Amino acid sequence: MGFLLIACATASAAVLGVAPGAGRLTFQLPASLHTVDGEAEGFVGTLDTDTLRGSLTVDAASLTTGLGPRDSRMTWYCLEAPRFAAIQLDVTAIDGAVAELRSGAGTGALTLTGTLTIRDVARPVAIPATFAWEGDNLRLKGRHAMKWTDWNIPDPSTLLSTVGPELTVSFDLLASPS
Repeated sequence: MGFLLIACATASAAVLGVAPGAGRLTFQLPASLHTVDGEAEGFVGTLDTDTLRGSLTVDAASLTTGLGPRDSRMTWYCLEAPRFAAIQLDVTAIDGAVAELRSGAGTGALTLTGTLTIRDVARPVAIPATFAWEGDNLRLKGRHAMKWTDWNIPDPSTLLSTVGPELTVSFDLLASPS
C-alpha cells in the first residue's frame, strides 16, 4: 500500500543512498470510521545524479498502522508480503531543477518519473518532489496520491470499516553520499 522514494548525490559523488532509518515514509488511507495512518519501517534507496536514475525498495512486511489485526490483514492478505516481499520504485528520469540537484547546493522542485511495482503489477508514475541540500546530504520530500485498486490489491475493508480506493504516500528522506 505504500511506496517510497529514492536518494540523491552531491556534486562530488554522483550516487547517494537512503539508508535504513534515514527519513520517513508514511501513508494515509481514508476509511468510513477514520483515516488510517501508516508507516513503512523498512526501506532503502539510491539515486545517481549523473544518469538521473534511482530506486527505492520498501519491505512490504514493514508497513504498519499500529493495529495488529489491521496490519496482519494488510501485509498477509492485501500485499501478500511472503510472496511479494518488496514494493519497488524504479526512477528512470528526473525533470525540473536538475542543474541545482547536480550542483550539490540549493533547493528546487523535481518530478520523478518511473515504474512502481506492488505485488505483481507495475505501473508508470510521476511523483512531484522538492529537495534541499543540507551540506553533503540531500533532503527529498513529496506526496503522491494514487489508488491501491490500480495495483489489483484486494480490498482491505472489514465489516467494521470500509476503506476508499484513494491512498496518499508522503516521504521525507535524507540521502547521503555512498
